[in-house]
Amino acid sequence: MALAMWDHFCDTCLYRTTHIPAVRVMLQMQQKPHSRTGDSTRHITLRIPANVLAVLESESVRLGISVNSATNSVLKRWANWDRHMRSLETVTVPKQMIHMLISNADEKSVYDLADSTFLFFQELVILMKGKYDLKRSIETLEDYMRTTDVVSDHRIEGPVHIFTIRHGMGVYWSIFIKTILGRLFTEFVPDSKIEYEMQANIISIRASLGSDWDEHDY
Repeated sequence: MALAMWDHFCDTCLYRTTHIPAVRVMLQMQQKPHSRTGDSTRHITLRIPANVLAVLESESVRLGISVNSATNSVLKRWANWDRHMRSLETVTVPKQMIHMLISNADEKSVYDLADSTFLFFQELVILMKGKYDLKRSIETLEDYMRTTDVVSDHRIEGPVHIFTIRHGMGVYWSIFIKTILGRLFTEFVPDSKIEYEMQANIISIRASLGSDWDEHDY
């Protein structure tokens, strides 16, 4: 009885909200996953130190996931990101330090930093994905944001792809991201309409790439 009442309530709310224009537009937007789906799995047996297992068990409880999921998360991060960072001889820098450095820079220095970073990014895409193009570049950026816990979103509205990044690093970091993405779009889709909306801690990019464009399909 309670379940039936809840279903009726949900159906009623859905009917009413879909007749509101703004909500109707939101429902027409399709959210894109940030990673490939449908990868096959295999069963293996591993022997790991007891203290490592204790950490995995503790983290799985904290995150509300299984130990298997926690272990897979660690292994995926190493396979998809950490091992490449070691090859490129990168070092980990705290987010607060980057924020402090870029906040004290001027706008020209931010553009110069983006230009030099872009060369490194091209090498990174080739190393991780085997080829440098727009799809692999966007997928690499999504890998980075997922690995570093940067809040991001990718939605489709007709032929328009909306990329939103909430970095929390200030307006100069929004300029930095805009410069990197701007170079990518100019290089690979120079005729596409690209729009940017920037705030101090968030940037949104609207790119006309087509409704069937998929950064994971290559």
